[in-house]
Amino acid sequence: MKTPVFVFNSLNVKRGGLTKAVLKRANLLVNYCPEVVFFTLAYQQDHLNIIEKLYESGQMDRRIKVRNFYTDMLGVEHVKEPTVMPVELEGYSHILDKKSNLPAYRYYNNGLYEQYRRFQEDGSLKLIDYMDESRTRQRREEYLRNNRLIRVSHMDITNNKAKLHRYYHTDGTCKIAVWLDEPDVEGRTILFDGEAKEFAKIDHAYAYWIEKAVAAYESPVLLSDSRKTDETVLQVKGDFEKIGVAHSSHIAAPYKDDSDTKATWHTFFDGMDDFSKVVVLTEHQKKDVISRYHIDSERLQVIPHAAPENVQASYENADPHLAVALSRYSEEKAVDEGIRAFRHVVDKLPDARYLIYGFGPMESQLKKLINELGLQDNVKLMGFTDNPSAVYQSAACSILTSNYEGFGMVLTESMAAGTPAISYDIKYGPREIIRDGVDGFIVEPGNQKLLAEKILSIMEDQQLRQSMAERAVEISDRYSEEKYNQSWIALFKNQSVQANNKKKSLFGFMRKDN
Repeated sequence: MKTPVFVFNSLNVKRGGLTKAVLKRANLLVNYCPEVVFFTLAYQQDHLNIIEKLYESGQMDRRIKVRNFYTDMLGVEHVKEPTVMPVELEGYSHILDKKSNLPAYRYYNNGLYEQYRRFQEDGSLKLIDYMDESRTRQRREEYLRNNRLIRVSHMDITNNKAKLHRYYHTDGTCKIAVWLDEPDVEGRTILFDGEAKEFAKIDHAYAYWIEKAVAAYESPVLLSDSRKTDETVLQVKGDFEKIGVAHSSHIAAPYKDDSDTKATWHTFFDGMDDFSKVVVLTEHQKKDVISRYHIDSERLQVIPHAAPENVQASYENADPHLAVALSRYSEEKAVDEGIRAFRHVVDKLPDARYLIYGFGPMESQLKKLINELGLQDNVKLMGFTDNPSAVYQSAACSILTSNYEGFGMVLTESMAAGTPAISYDIKYGPREIIRDGVDGFIVEPGNQKLLAEKILSIMEDQQLRQSMAERAVEISDRYSEEKYNQSWIALFKNQSVQANNKKKSLFGFMRKDN
């Protein structure tokens, strides 16, 4: 067996669908491969504590190794005992910042606001902001829980954003300098590791680190599961295989057959020749990719996500007038579509409720929409849940109104719990997962009134609800763990997964047919 090396941006305890899918695969492969390794790229101030929490919670098998670009380069070690720092600062008066989620204080010296300090809940120092006489932030210092300085960010006073990050080794020297070409976009990077090395983009610095780090593993296979990591993986030089994994739709708005390819996918398709295999989640996406880019079908493999093990249909215990959704509160998930449709539901069924579990940047906008539609008593944003099965079992149906998906794991989770799913007919997943009229409904995207009608049909018809619930649990056989496991294990057997008859891209990017 070969060694899977997941090149991933970051891991966290509070997981989205992509992280959940990747950890599931890693936890499977660690039982069959000599080693399973994550190379994570993003800077996380509390990285090693996050990884330890993933181990402790059982979300990640302890046999899985996690290496991070910054912790490797900077010699960071796990801090078991935090260093508690005093709030008082000699010569300064301080005032509590009541808006901060963590303990934080503003420090004044003879009437001038000079420092802002934020602490971890365990009393260790998290960061210090230094201000000039006009209260403009000049730089930020970030600390590990043992009070070791780890990063200094120098600010652009025109936008209060970092323009330079400097990262410090345990010996106090700067080992990494990263310039930001625009706010939050990391560009030119210099590594002070022996002889100084300069890279035009931080992705190329990541690739340099991976080239050296991956040499420690037997028969490594690099996996890129995110379009954020494609450039890094494709830049890595070496005699080993690479697998690209698609978790989402590659088609841009308005997400039709003749729509353009998303800009974030250009690197993926341009580098297709360098991937030994490309894994997609649905036959529909495989067909679209082959049709659009004339890619050798032998290089593409469909491995759907496995559905959870089914549970006894819970239609008798479910609230017949409750619908649920598990979704990130973000633009592409189009949660507002379901909320707007529910206005029509409540007009006919006043006690109907819609509970939406998740988190994300659009939470405030969604709350505002709920208020504008007068649905405060019917529609609630419930926050993150770590027990999706119980959520689904409590409801008559689940709703998915995304603009696009890679597969739609929330559909299989809902159906495995015996809860019929109602989804917009989007690329990709719903049409392959839901058997329309049998275990759920497929609705034309944007048709809020029809969506409301389908929700009402399940809520108001006990016999239909029971029939669909009984058929929904068949999803666990249709998308079984056994099929999923066998497909992924086969990719890492000792024979090469290299595909033959590579096609060369034209003009640097494989363009779609007109």
